[in-house]
This record gives sequence, structure tokens and C-alpha cells, in this order.
Amino acid sequence: MDNKTFEHLLDRHGPDLDRWPNDLSAQARSSVDRSAHARNLLNEARDLESALDDLLPRVAAPRGLRTRVLANLPEREAWFEWLTVKAWRPAALALVPLVVGFGVGLNVAQGADATQTAEDDMLLALFDPDELARYELPGANTALQP
Repeated sequence: MDNKTFEHLLDRHGPDLDRWPNDLSAQARSSVDRSAHARNLLNEARDLESALDDLLPRVAAPRGLRTRVLANLPEREAWFEWLTVKAWRPAALALVPLVVGFGVGLNVAQGADATQTAEDDMLLALFDPDELARYELPGANTALQP
């Protein structure tokens, strides 16, 4: 463990190496044994903690505080209630514009078919030869002559 990492972990976990996670504690101890800089950092952190302990009075929590705090916490909901009620409401609301848009699109498409013009019919006939037969003049022979 390098000195920068040791300093970061020392700030995070404090100077009592026994309170560190096991794997980090072993690495920190070996780092302190090898490096004078790590030893100085650890000693400074211990001195700071000792000075703070001397300056700040110990305050005991009032009796029953834990019970009162736990009593004021909201009840936890069952996971299936969250999934069935709370998760589906936003999804259903998000589908409303989709359904409205789909309905409007269908109505517009049906309206466009009703107002189809002769030019539209001719364009369709270009792509469908069977439709072209609807527009041939009566009595006109379109068969090729040999």
C-alpha cells in the first residue's frame, strides 16, 4: 500500500487499525512497519484523536432514544406492493400519450383514404398494373399487334 492510499484510508477509517477491515488492516500494519512517513501519519492521527477526546465532552444518548427513532420510521412496504402499485402507475401514465397518438393516427389515415383524388389513383396505378385496367377507355384495345 502506498502512502497516498494509506493516508486516504487513515482519514476514512481512523487511527485504530483494529477497526479497519481485516485485509486493509494487515496491509496498513505492513505499510507502517516499512514506511516512516506512514508511521508519522498514524501518530499524527492518534494525537489528533486524543486531543479531540480531551476537548469534547462525552455525551450519552437519552434513554429510549433508539426506541423513539425506530417508532417514528415509516413502515416498510412489501416489495410486491411497490411493484404492483407504485411502479405501474408511472408506466400507465406514460402510455396515455401513446394510445392517444395511435388513435389520432388511425383517424387521420382513415380520413386520408376517404379523400383520395384521381391523381392519387393514377400514382397507385403506376405501381399496380391491375389498377391500371380500371382507367382504360372502353373499346380500346391495348393488346400488342403482331
